[in-house]
Amino acid sequence: MKVLGLSDGVIGGAALVEDGEILHVVNEERLTRDKMAIGFPRQSIECVLSRTGTDPSEIDTIAVASLNEFFREPAVRYDGWLLPDRRPFKDTLLNLSSAVSRVAGPNPLLRRGYYGMKALLGRRRRRAIERCLARDWGTTVPVEFVEHHHAHACSAYYTSGLDEATVITLDGAGDNVCSHVYRARGGSLQRIWSVDSVDSIGNYYAYVTHLCGFTAHKHEGKITGLAARGEPHYADLLERFIGFEGGTLRNHRGVFYRAAVEALRRALPRDFRREDLAASMQCQLERACRAYVAHWAERVGCPDLALAGGVFANVKLNQRVHELEVVRSLFVHPGMGDEGLSLGAALAVSAQRGAIAGREPSRLRDVYLGPAYDVRDIDAAIARRGLRAEVVPDMARRVAELLAQGYVVARFAGAMEYGPRALGNRSILYRPTDPTVNDWLNQRLRRTEFMPFAPVTLAEYADQCFEGLDGARDAAEFMTITFDCTPWMKQHCPAVVHVDGTARPQLVTRDANPACHAIVDEFRKITGLPSLINTSFNMHEEPIVCTPDDAIRAFLDSGLDFLALEDRLLRYEGRGRREPS
Repeated sequence: MKVLGLSDGVIGGAALVEDGEILHVVNEERLTRDKMAIGFPRQSIECVLSRTGTDPSEIDTIAVASLNEFFREPAVRYDGWLLPDRRPFKDTLLNLSSAVSRVAGPNPLLRRGYYGMKALLGRRRRRAIERCLARDWGTTVPVEFVEHHHAHACSAYYTSGLDEATVITLDGAGDNVCSHVYRARGGSLQRIWSVDSVDSIGNYYAYVTHLCGFTAHKHEGKITGLAARGEPHYADLLERFIGFEGGTLRNHRGVFYRAAVEALRRALPRDFRREDLAASMQCQLERACRAYVAHWAERVGCPDLALAGGVFANVKLNQRVHELEVVRSLFVHPGMGDEGLSLGAALAVSAQRGAIAGREPSRLRDVYLGPAYDVRDIDAAIARRGLRAEVVPDMARRVAELLAQGYVVARFAGAMEYGPRALGNRSILYRPTDPTVNDWLNQRLRRTEFMPFAPVTLAEYADQCFEGLDGARDAAEFMTITFDCTPWMKQHCPAVVHVDGTARPQLVTRDANPACHAIVDEFRKITGLPSLINTSFNMHEEPIVCTPDDAIRAFLDSGLDFLALEDRLLRYEGRGRREPS
């Protein structure tokens, strides 16, 4: 049975699952080059069908993940959705939602009316999606809509390898809730708790992101990085707004969206330091979410966790959850945010239709589920730029030698990664010994200078580099958690150690990515170091590169030293070319 999974909210995309096996997943932003693309995932659908050789007539069911918060800007930006981009109507709805949000939180009647208005508009969206699918792909099969957090939960559980698990989702909001808790056993999920979106600690993290001068719902990762440079002076103040109480997360003021931002702004000192506000929000997130997770792990009675939702993109939170006494193991789905909804929806319907029942649980082996390109595609892209490449038979050895000499090497090879992390196939690599790299390489990539770089580390040397790995090694293969670094790591690989002494590693195995593993291993043979810097191959505010053309454009724009495309090697010869120090 083939199920096509779709999501059309923030970072929309498509996934194809056959008899419970994941064939292909891609998100619209990688194809359109529009960061966090919102809208009907037309190109993603075409990509998963063409890349798997699937005719639309072969699809048995289409699964669509329900929308996250409807009124979050930008709300109406694609063809075929429920609302055309008519500015007066759009502004009226947004202004109305803002006005209602000021009073709906503490008023149950108004809150129900607010949700009812969204549900009415949501039905129009569903009909529009069904029309688009029938018109453009001739589909006649059932179109099933999967609840937002159930899709998150299925993405986590059915890729965790666990038969029995406590499954918890946490994000800003989706289908009017911000969290679900499930008891999972034997391939089925039983929901036992949910939290209203008014009580969203994920949204409060977004409010703080805005108050720190960044873009809410987009730059929350910057707050996580910035938090290590501040002190949590305002954590108790934030506790008065959002926290854990009586087994759940609770918005103590009842206000949300613009009203909550304004209330926070008034409560903070006028001269607050953004580093301290970031540290305070991170502290309160960890405090509240650890209590919430611990409570429900005990109630469910299973110490093995499967997690998804945008809040669990916070790798420091994941470390603190892993350290809880009630937690034995932790798995964070690699596409933990809304980029994972299309796959979660497809897995949910596959399980509902019996395609997963009776199978041994299996953990996701790798995330190389996107498009791949052969040397003909690569040579054509090189020719279009008028460049000449060197053919390198032993690319792993050559890249390792260049890295050991102090060059930066961008790597484009194999299938593109699914999820927000670059895990070797669309990565920029550099030696881990230069602590000044955060300044000059972030500048080349036009990124914020305080953002740390993460290491890719040979899995067989992980214990030499990181502490407390047991129970989270699977999560570490997908770069979804931080660990405290060992003294050896701090001394020998300072470029990948954040100011708080942690790192967010990718533990690479020979089985999951033999070519990337070979590069790191060759570097180890030369230098004695089993780690490299691994940062995503993209310029700031752009999606990770997808095609050879994307890779060459980003390479030339950033002026990186070398670009390895499969067995083709390009050297940057333009203005500002650097030599290693």
